[in-house]
Amino acid sequence: MIMHKKIFWFFLFFIISFGGFAQIVASDSTIAGKDTSGNLEIIKLKYDTLSYAEEYRRDYWRYQSGLRFGISQGRFFINENTIDRLSTSGNPVIDEQGKIVKNAFINNETYNTGYNAGVFMRMVRGSFMFQPELTYSLKSGIFDILNKDGSLNKRVKGGVSSIDIPTLIGVRSKTSRVFLGPTFNFPFAMNSDMKNALKDFKNVESLNHKFFNRPIMNFNVGFGFEFNSFFFDVRFEKGIKSYSVQTLGPVSSPKLFDLMVDAFHFNIGYIKK
Repeated sequence: MIMHKKIFWFFLFFIISFGGFAQIVASDSTIAGKDTSGNLEIIKLKYDTLSYAEEYRRDYWRYQSGLRFGISQGRFFINENTIDRLSTSGNPVIDEQGKIVKNAFINNETYNTGYNAGVFMRMVRGSFMFQPELTYSLKSGIFDILNKDGSLNKRVKGGVSSIDIPTLIGVRSKTSRVFLGPTFNFPFAMNSDMKNALKDFKNVESLNHKFFNRPIMNFNVGFGFEFNSFFFDVRFEKGIKSYSVQTLGPVSSPKLFDLMVDAFHFNIGYIKK
């Protein structure tokens, strides 16, 4: 968590600093040429040095579109609870000693691989850019389920499928850009590994799109580089709201299951300028 906060504030500081830089359109220079009489004539060309703000006021809106895809490294954050295991009838499972079988849900700091793909439109004016996107993403992470004695019962490599709408603003130069903005997430499904783990604590018919809280909002910050019509970018998505507000376990002793996700996204793409 400390590392993520440092990364977030580093990007924010970088964006503010980048925006204050002056954009040098050209420097004073001289061109040597000959007049009609054959004498050498020195022609001095004077160029302006414009700040980003001045260029923004002078420039005009341009519209671009493109697509991107990539992989992500995500981490789940759940609220750690000890939860009663359910039978198929919805009642607590009883062991041979007549006690309720309980399992502990524990966070795991390991990152898990996901992916994303989408399209976007970019509106630019001077150094300013506004970029709404529409993407499909698989948010991945890991959490552990422990037995009563503390031994590992199951390591869950979870995944949540989501339609995301990042809404980014940023500043740019000719070949680079930095950006930030909210992402609105519409989660709708979980992977089989996560579903098989949760069905021991929740009716399986409930483990569908209704399990998820939507829409939710996360926050993105990142930077990118462009090479003609191709680009590469890295962004960090910080989870700020739970994907689920469901309870697990029997109705007599329900426990809240919160799920938040942080992720690093590594993307490549094509932009039509």
